[in-house]
Amino acid sequence: MAPRAFLVTATPPTTNGDLHVGHLSGPYLGADVFSRAQRMLGHTALYASGGDDHQTYVVTTAQRLGLDPVELAARCNEEIRETLALARIDIDAFTSPDDDYRADVRAFFTDLYRAGKLERRTWTFPYCATTGRFLLEAFATGHCPECLVATCGAICENCGHPNDAGSLLFPTSTGAAADATEPREVEILVLPLEHHRERFADFYRERAATMRPHVLRFVQEMLARPLPDFPVSYPAQWGIPVGIDGFEGQVFNVWAEMLPGLRVMSETARARRAPDHRGDVWAADSGYELVQFLGYDNTFYFSLAHLGLALAHGGLLTPTAIVTNEFYHLEGSKFSTSRRHLIWARDLVGKYGADNVRFHLALDNPEHQVSDFTEAAFTRSVRTRLHAPLTALAAALAPHTGRPAPAGPGTTALLDRYRDRMRRAYALETFSLRQAAESTANLLALLAARAEQDPALAAEGVRVLAEQAAPLLPDLAAALAERCAAVPRGTVPRLDGLISHPL
Repeated sequence: MAPRAFLVTATPPTTNGDLHVGHLSGPYLGADVFSRAQRMLGHTALYASGGDDHQTYVVTTAQRLGLDPVELAARCNEEIRETLALARIDIDAFTSPDDDYRADVRAFFTDLYRAGKLERRTWTFPYCATTGRFLLEAFATGHCPECLVATCGAICENCGHPNDAGSLLFPTSTGAAADATEPREVEILVLPLEHHRERFADFYRERAATMRPHVLRFVQEMLARPLPDFPVSYPAQWGIPVGIDGFEGQVFNVWAEMLPGLRVMSETARARRAPDHRGDVWAADSGYELVQFLGYDNTFYFSLAHLGLALAHGGLLTPTAIVTNEFYHLEGSKFSTSRRHLIWARDLVGKYGADNVRFHLALDNPEHQVSDFTEAAFTRSVRTRLHAPLTALAAALAPHTGRPAPAGPGTTALLDRYRDRMRRAYALETFSLRQAAESTANLLALLAARAEQDPALAAEGVRVLAEQAAPLLPDLAAALAERCAAVPRGTVPRLDGLISHPL
């Protein structure tokens, strides 16, 4: 197969806190394993993300903590970078908005406006005199008009459907009395998504094989009714000022900003990983395939809003695949920074080690269904499915260390099945963290069970594990590869002492 080039993005995290385990289990680990696997298979992969500083949640969190929002965002960007490194997330770019970033975002939307792709709409917003804010995003709370769950403004985390101040049920101002608002009309910029209806339908028919089923179902739900106008600007102070006459006192909707923002982040990734590639990797003719990892609650923005902006632009990559994950709960309830119902990712990795955390988060990954994390289940799965077979394998092979054990045809055929299964787990069309972790755990158990009778199978199996499990368990794979390189092929390596963080 000819080499392919992938541009991989993970949704920029809101910089109102560090990453918790729910965050790590989602797009950041998935995009890392996918990118590492593509490079292992001989393809190019650029992995980009960055701090989502302009979310209104940064403002509300800073207010609650008594901090300046700029200070909070800067601190959280640094914490997130450190946590990603601790978890061995090999990201090519994790940037923060700067003056060049803001200029690029403003130029992107100014060009769309001048080309007639964005339209003016008069929008009615509740205005809260107590806070001096229009009710939008984190500044508004109410109930989702689609699934009726309690939610904040803009998007429902539960069902993924968008809302606004007009459709949110029983809207109230965050931090103020329910009756402290009055309606005000404001002319804003919007992208009319309904104009792109047929192109959306055609796009998802063509991409059905590489989209997660929940994405396709969501798009079908949205296309079953008139599509909403997507607000590109908002009356607010926190964010990038629009800078277009008539829209003074407005900033770009942070979810609209994210598309040109990811383009800027991707250029930083290109400069690091593929400096010989000249030109915009986000250009439609760049030769890259766009693969986007995100939580399901962000599906509307990536599947319709960003795609609509790309179609309106006319010269940008559109996603080859949108890889979503469902929620990862903590002991039966959603991870929540505001309710302090969480485990910080850096704390779990610091206590147990990156590979152990990566193994369990892959094995229990919420890729198609809600999953539930408990520390007891974590330690049990790592102990029984990773540490125990590694310990048994090392003990069984110890008497044979350094002795010849050439693999026969049956061994090669068996291990080729594992290789094929791992390659399916890593492939774009069938990507699955769960399958990669499950297949690796199953091979480890088999090797441990057969090592005494068939040391040749165990010795060769360890070599194949070092190769194929590297995207998932980079530190263990590197240690196995080092042990195998210390002896000739067909010789049993020494495997004791591989577990760096025993439970």
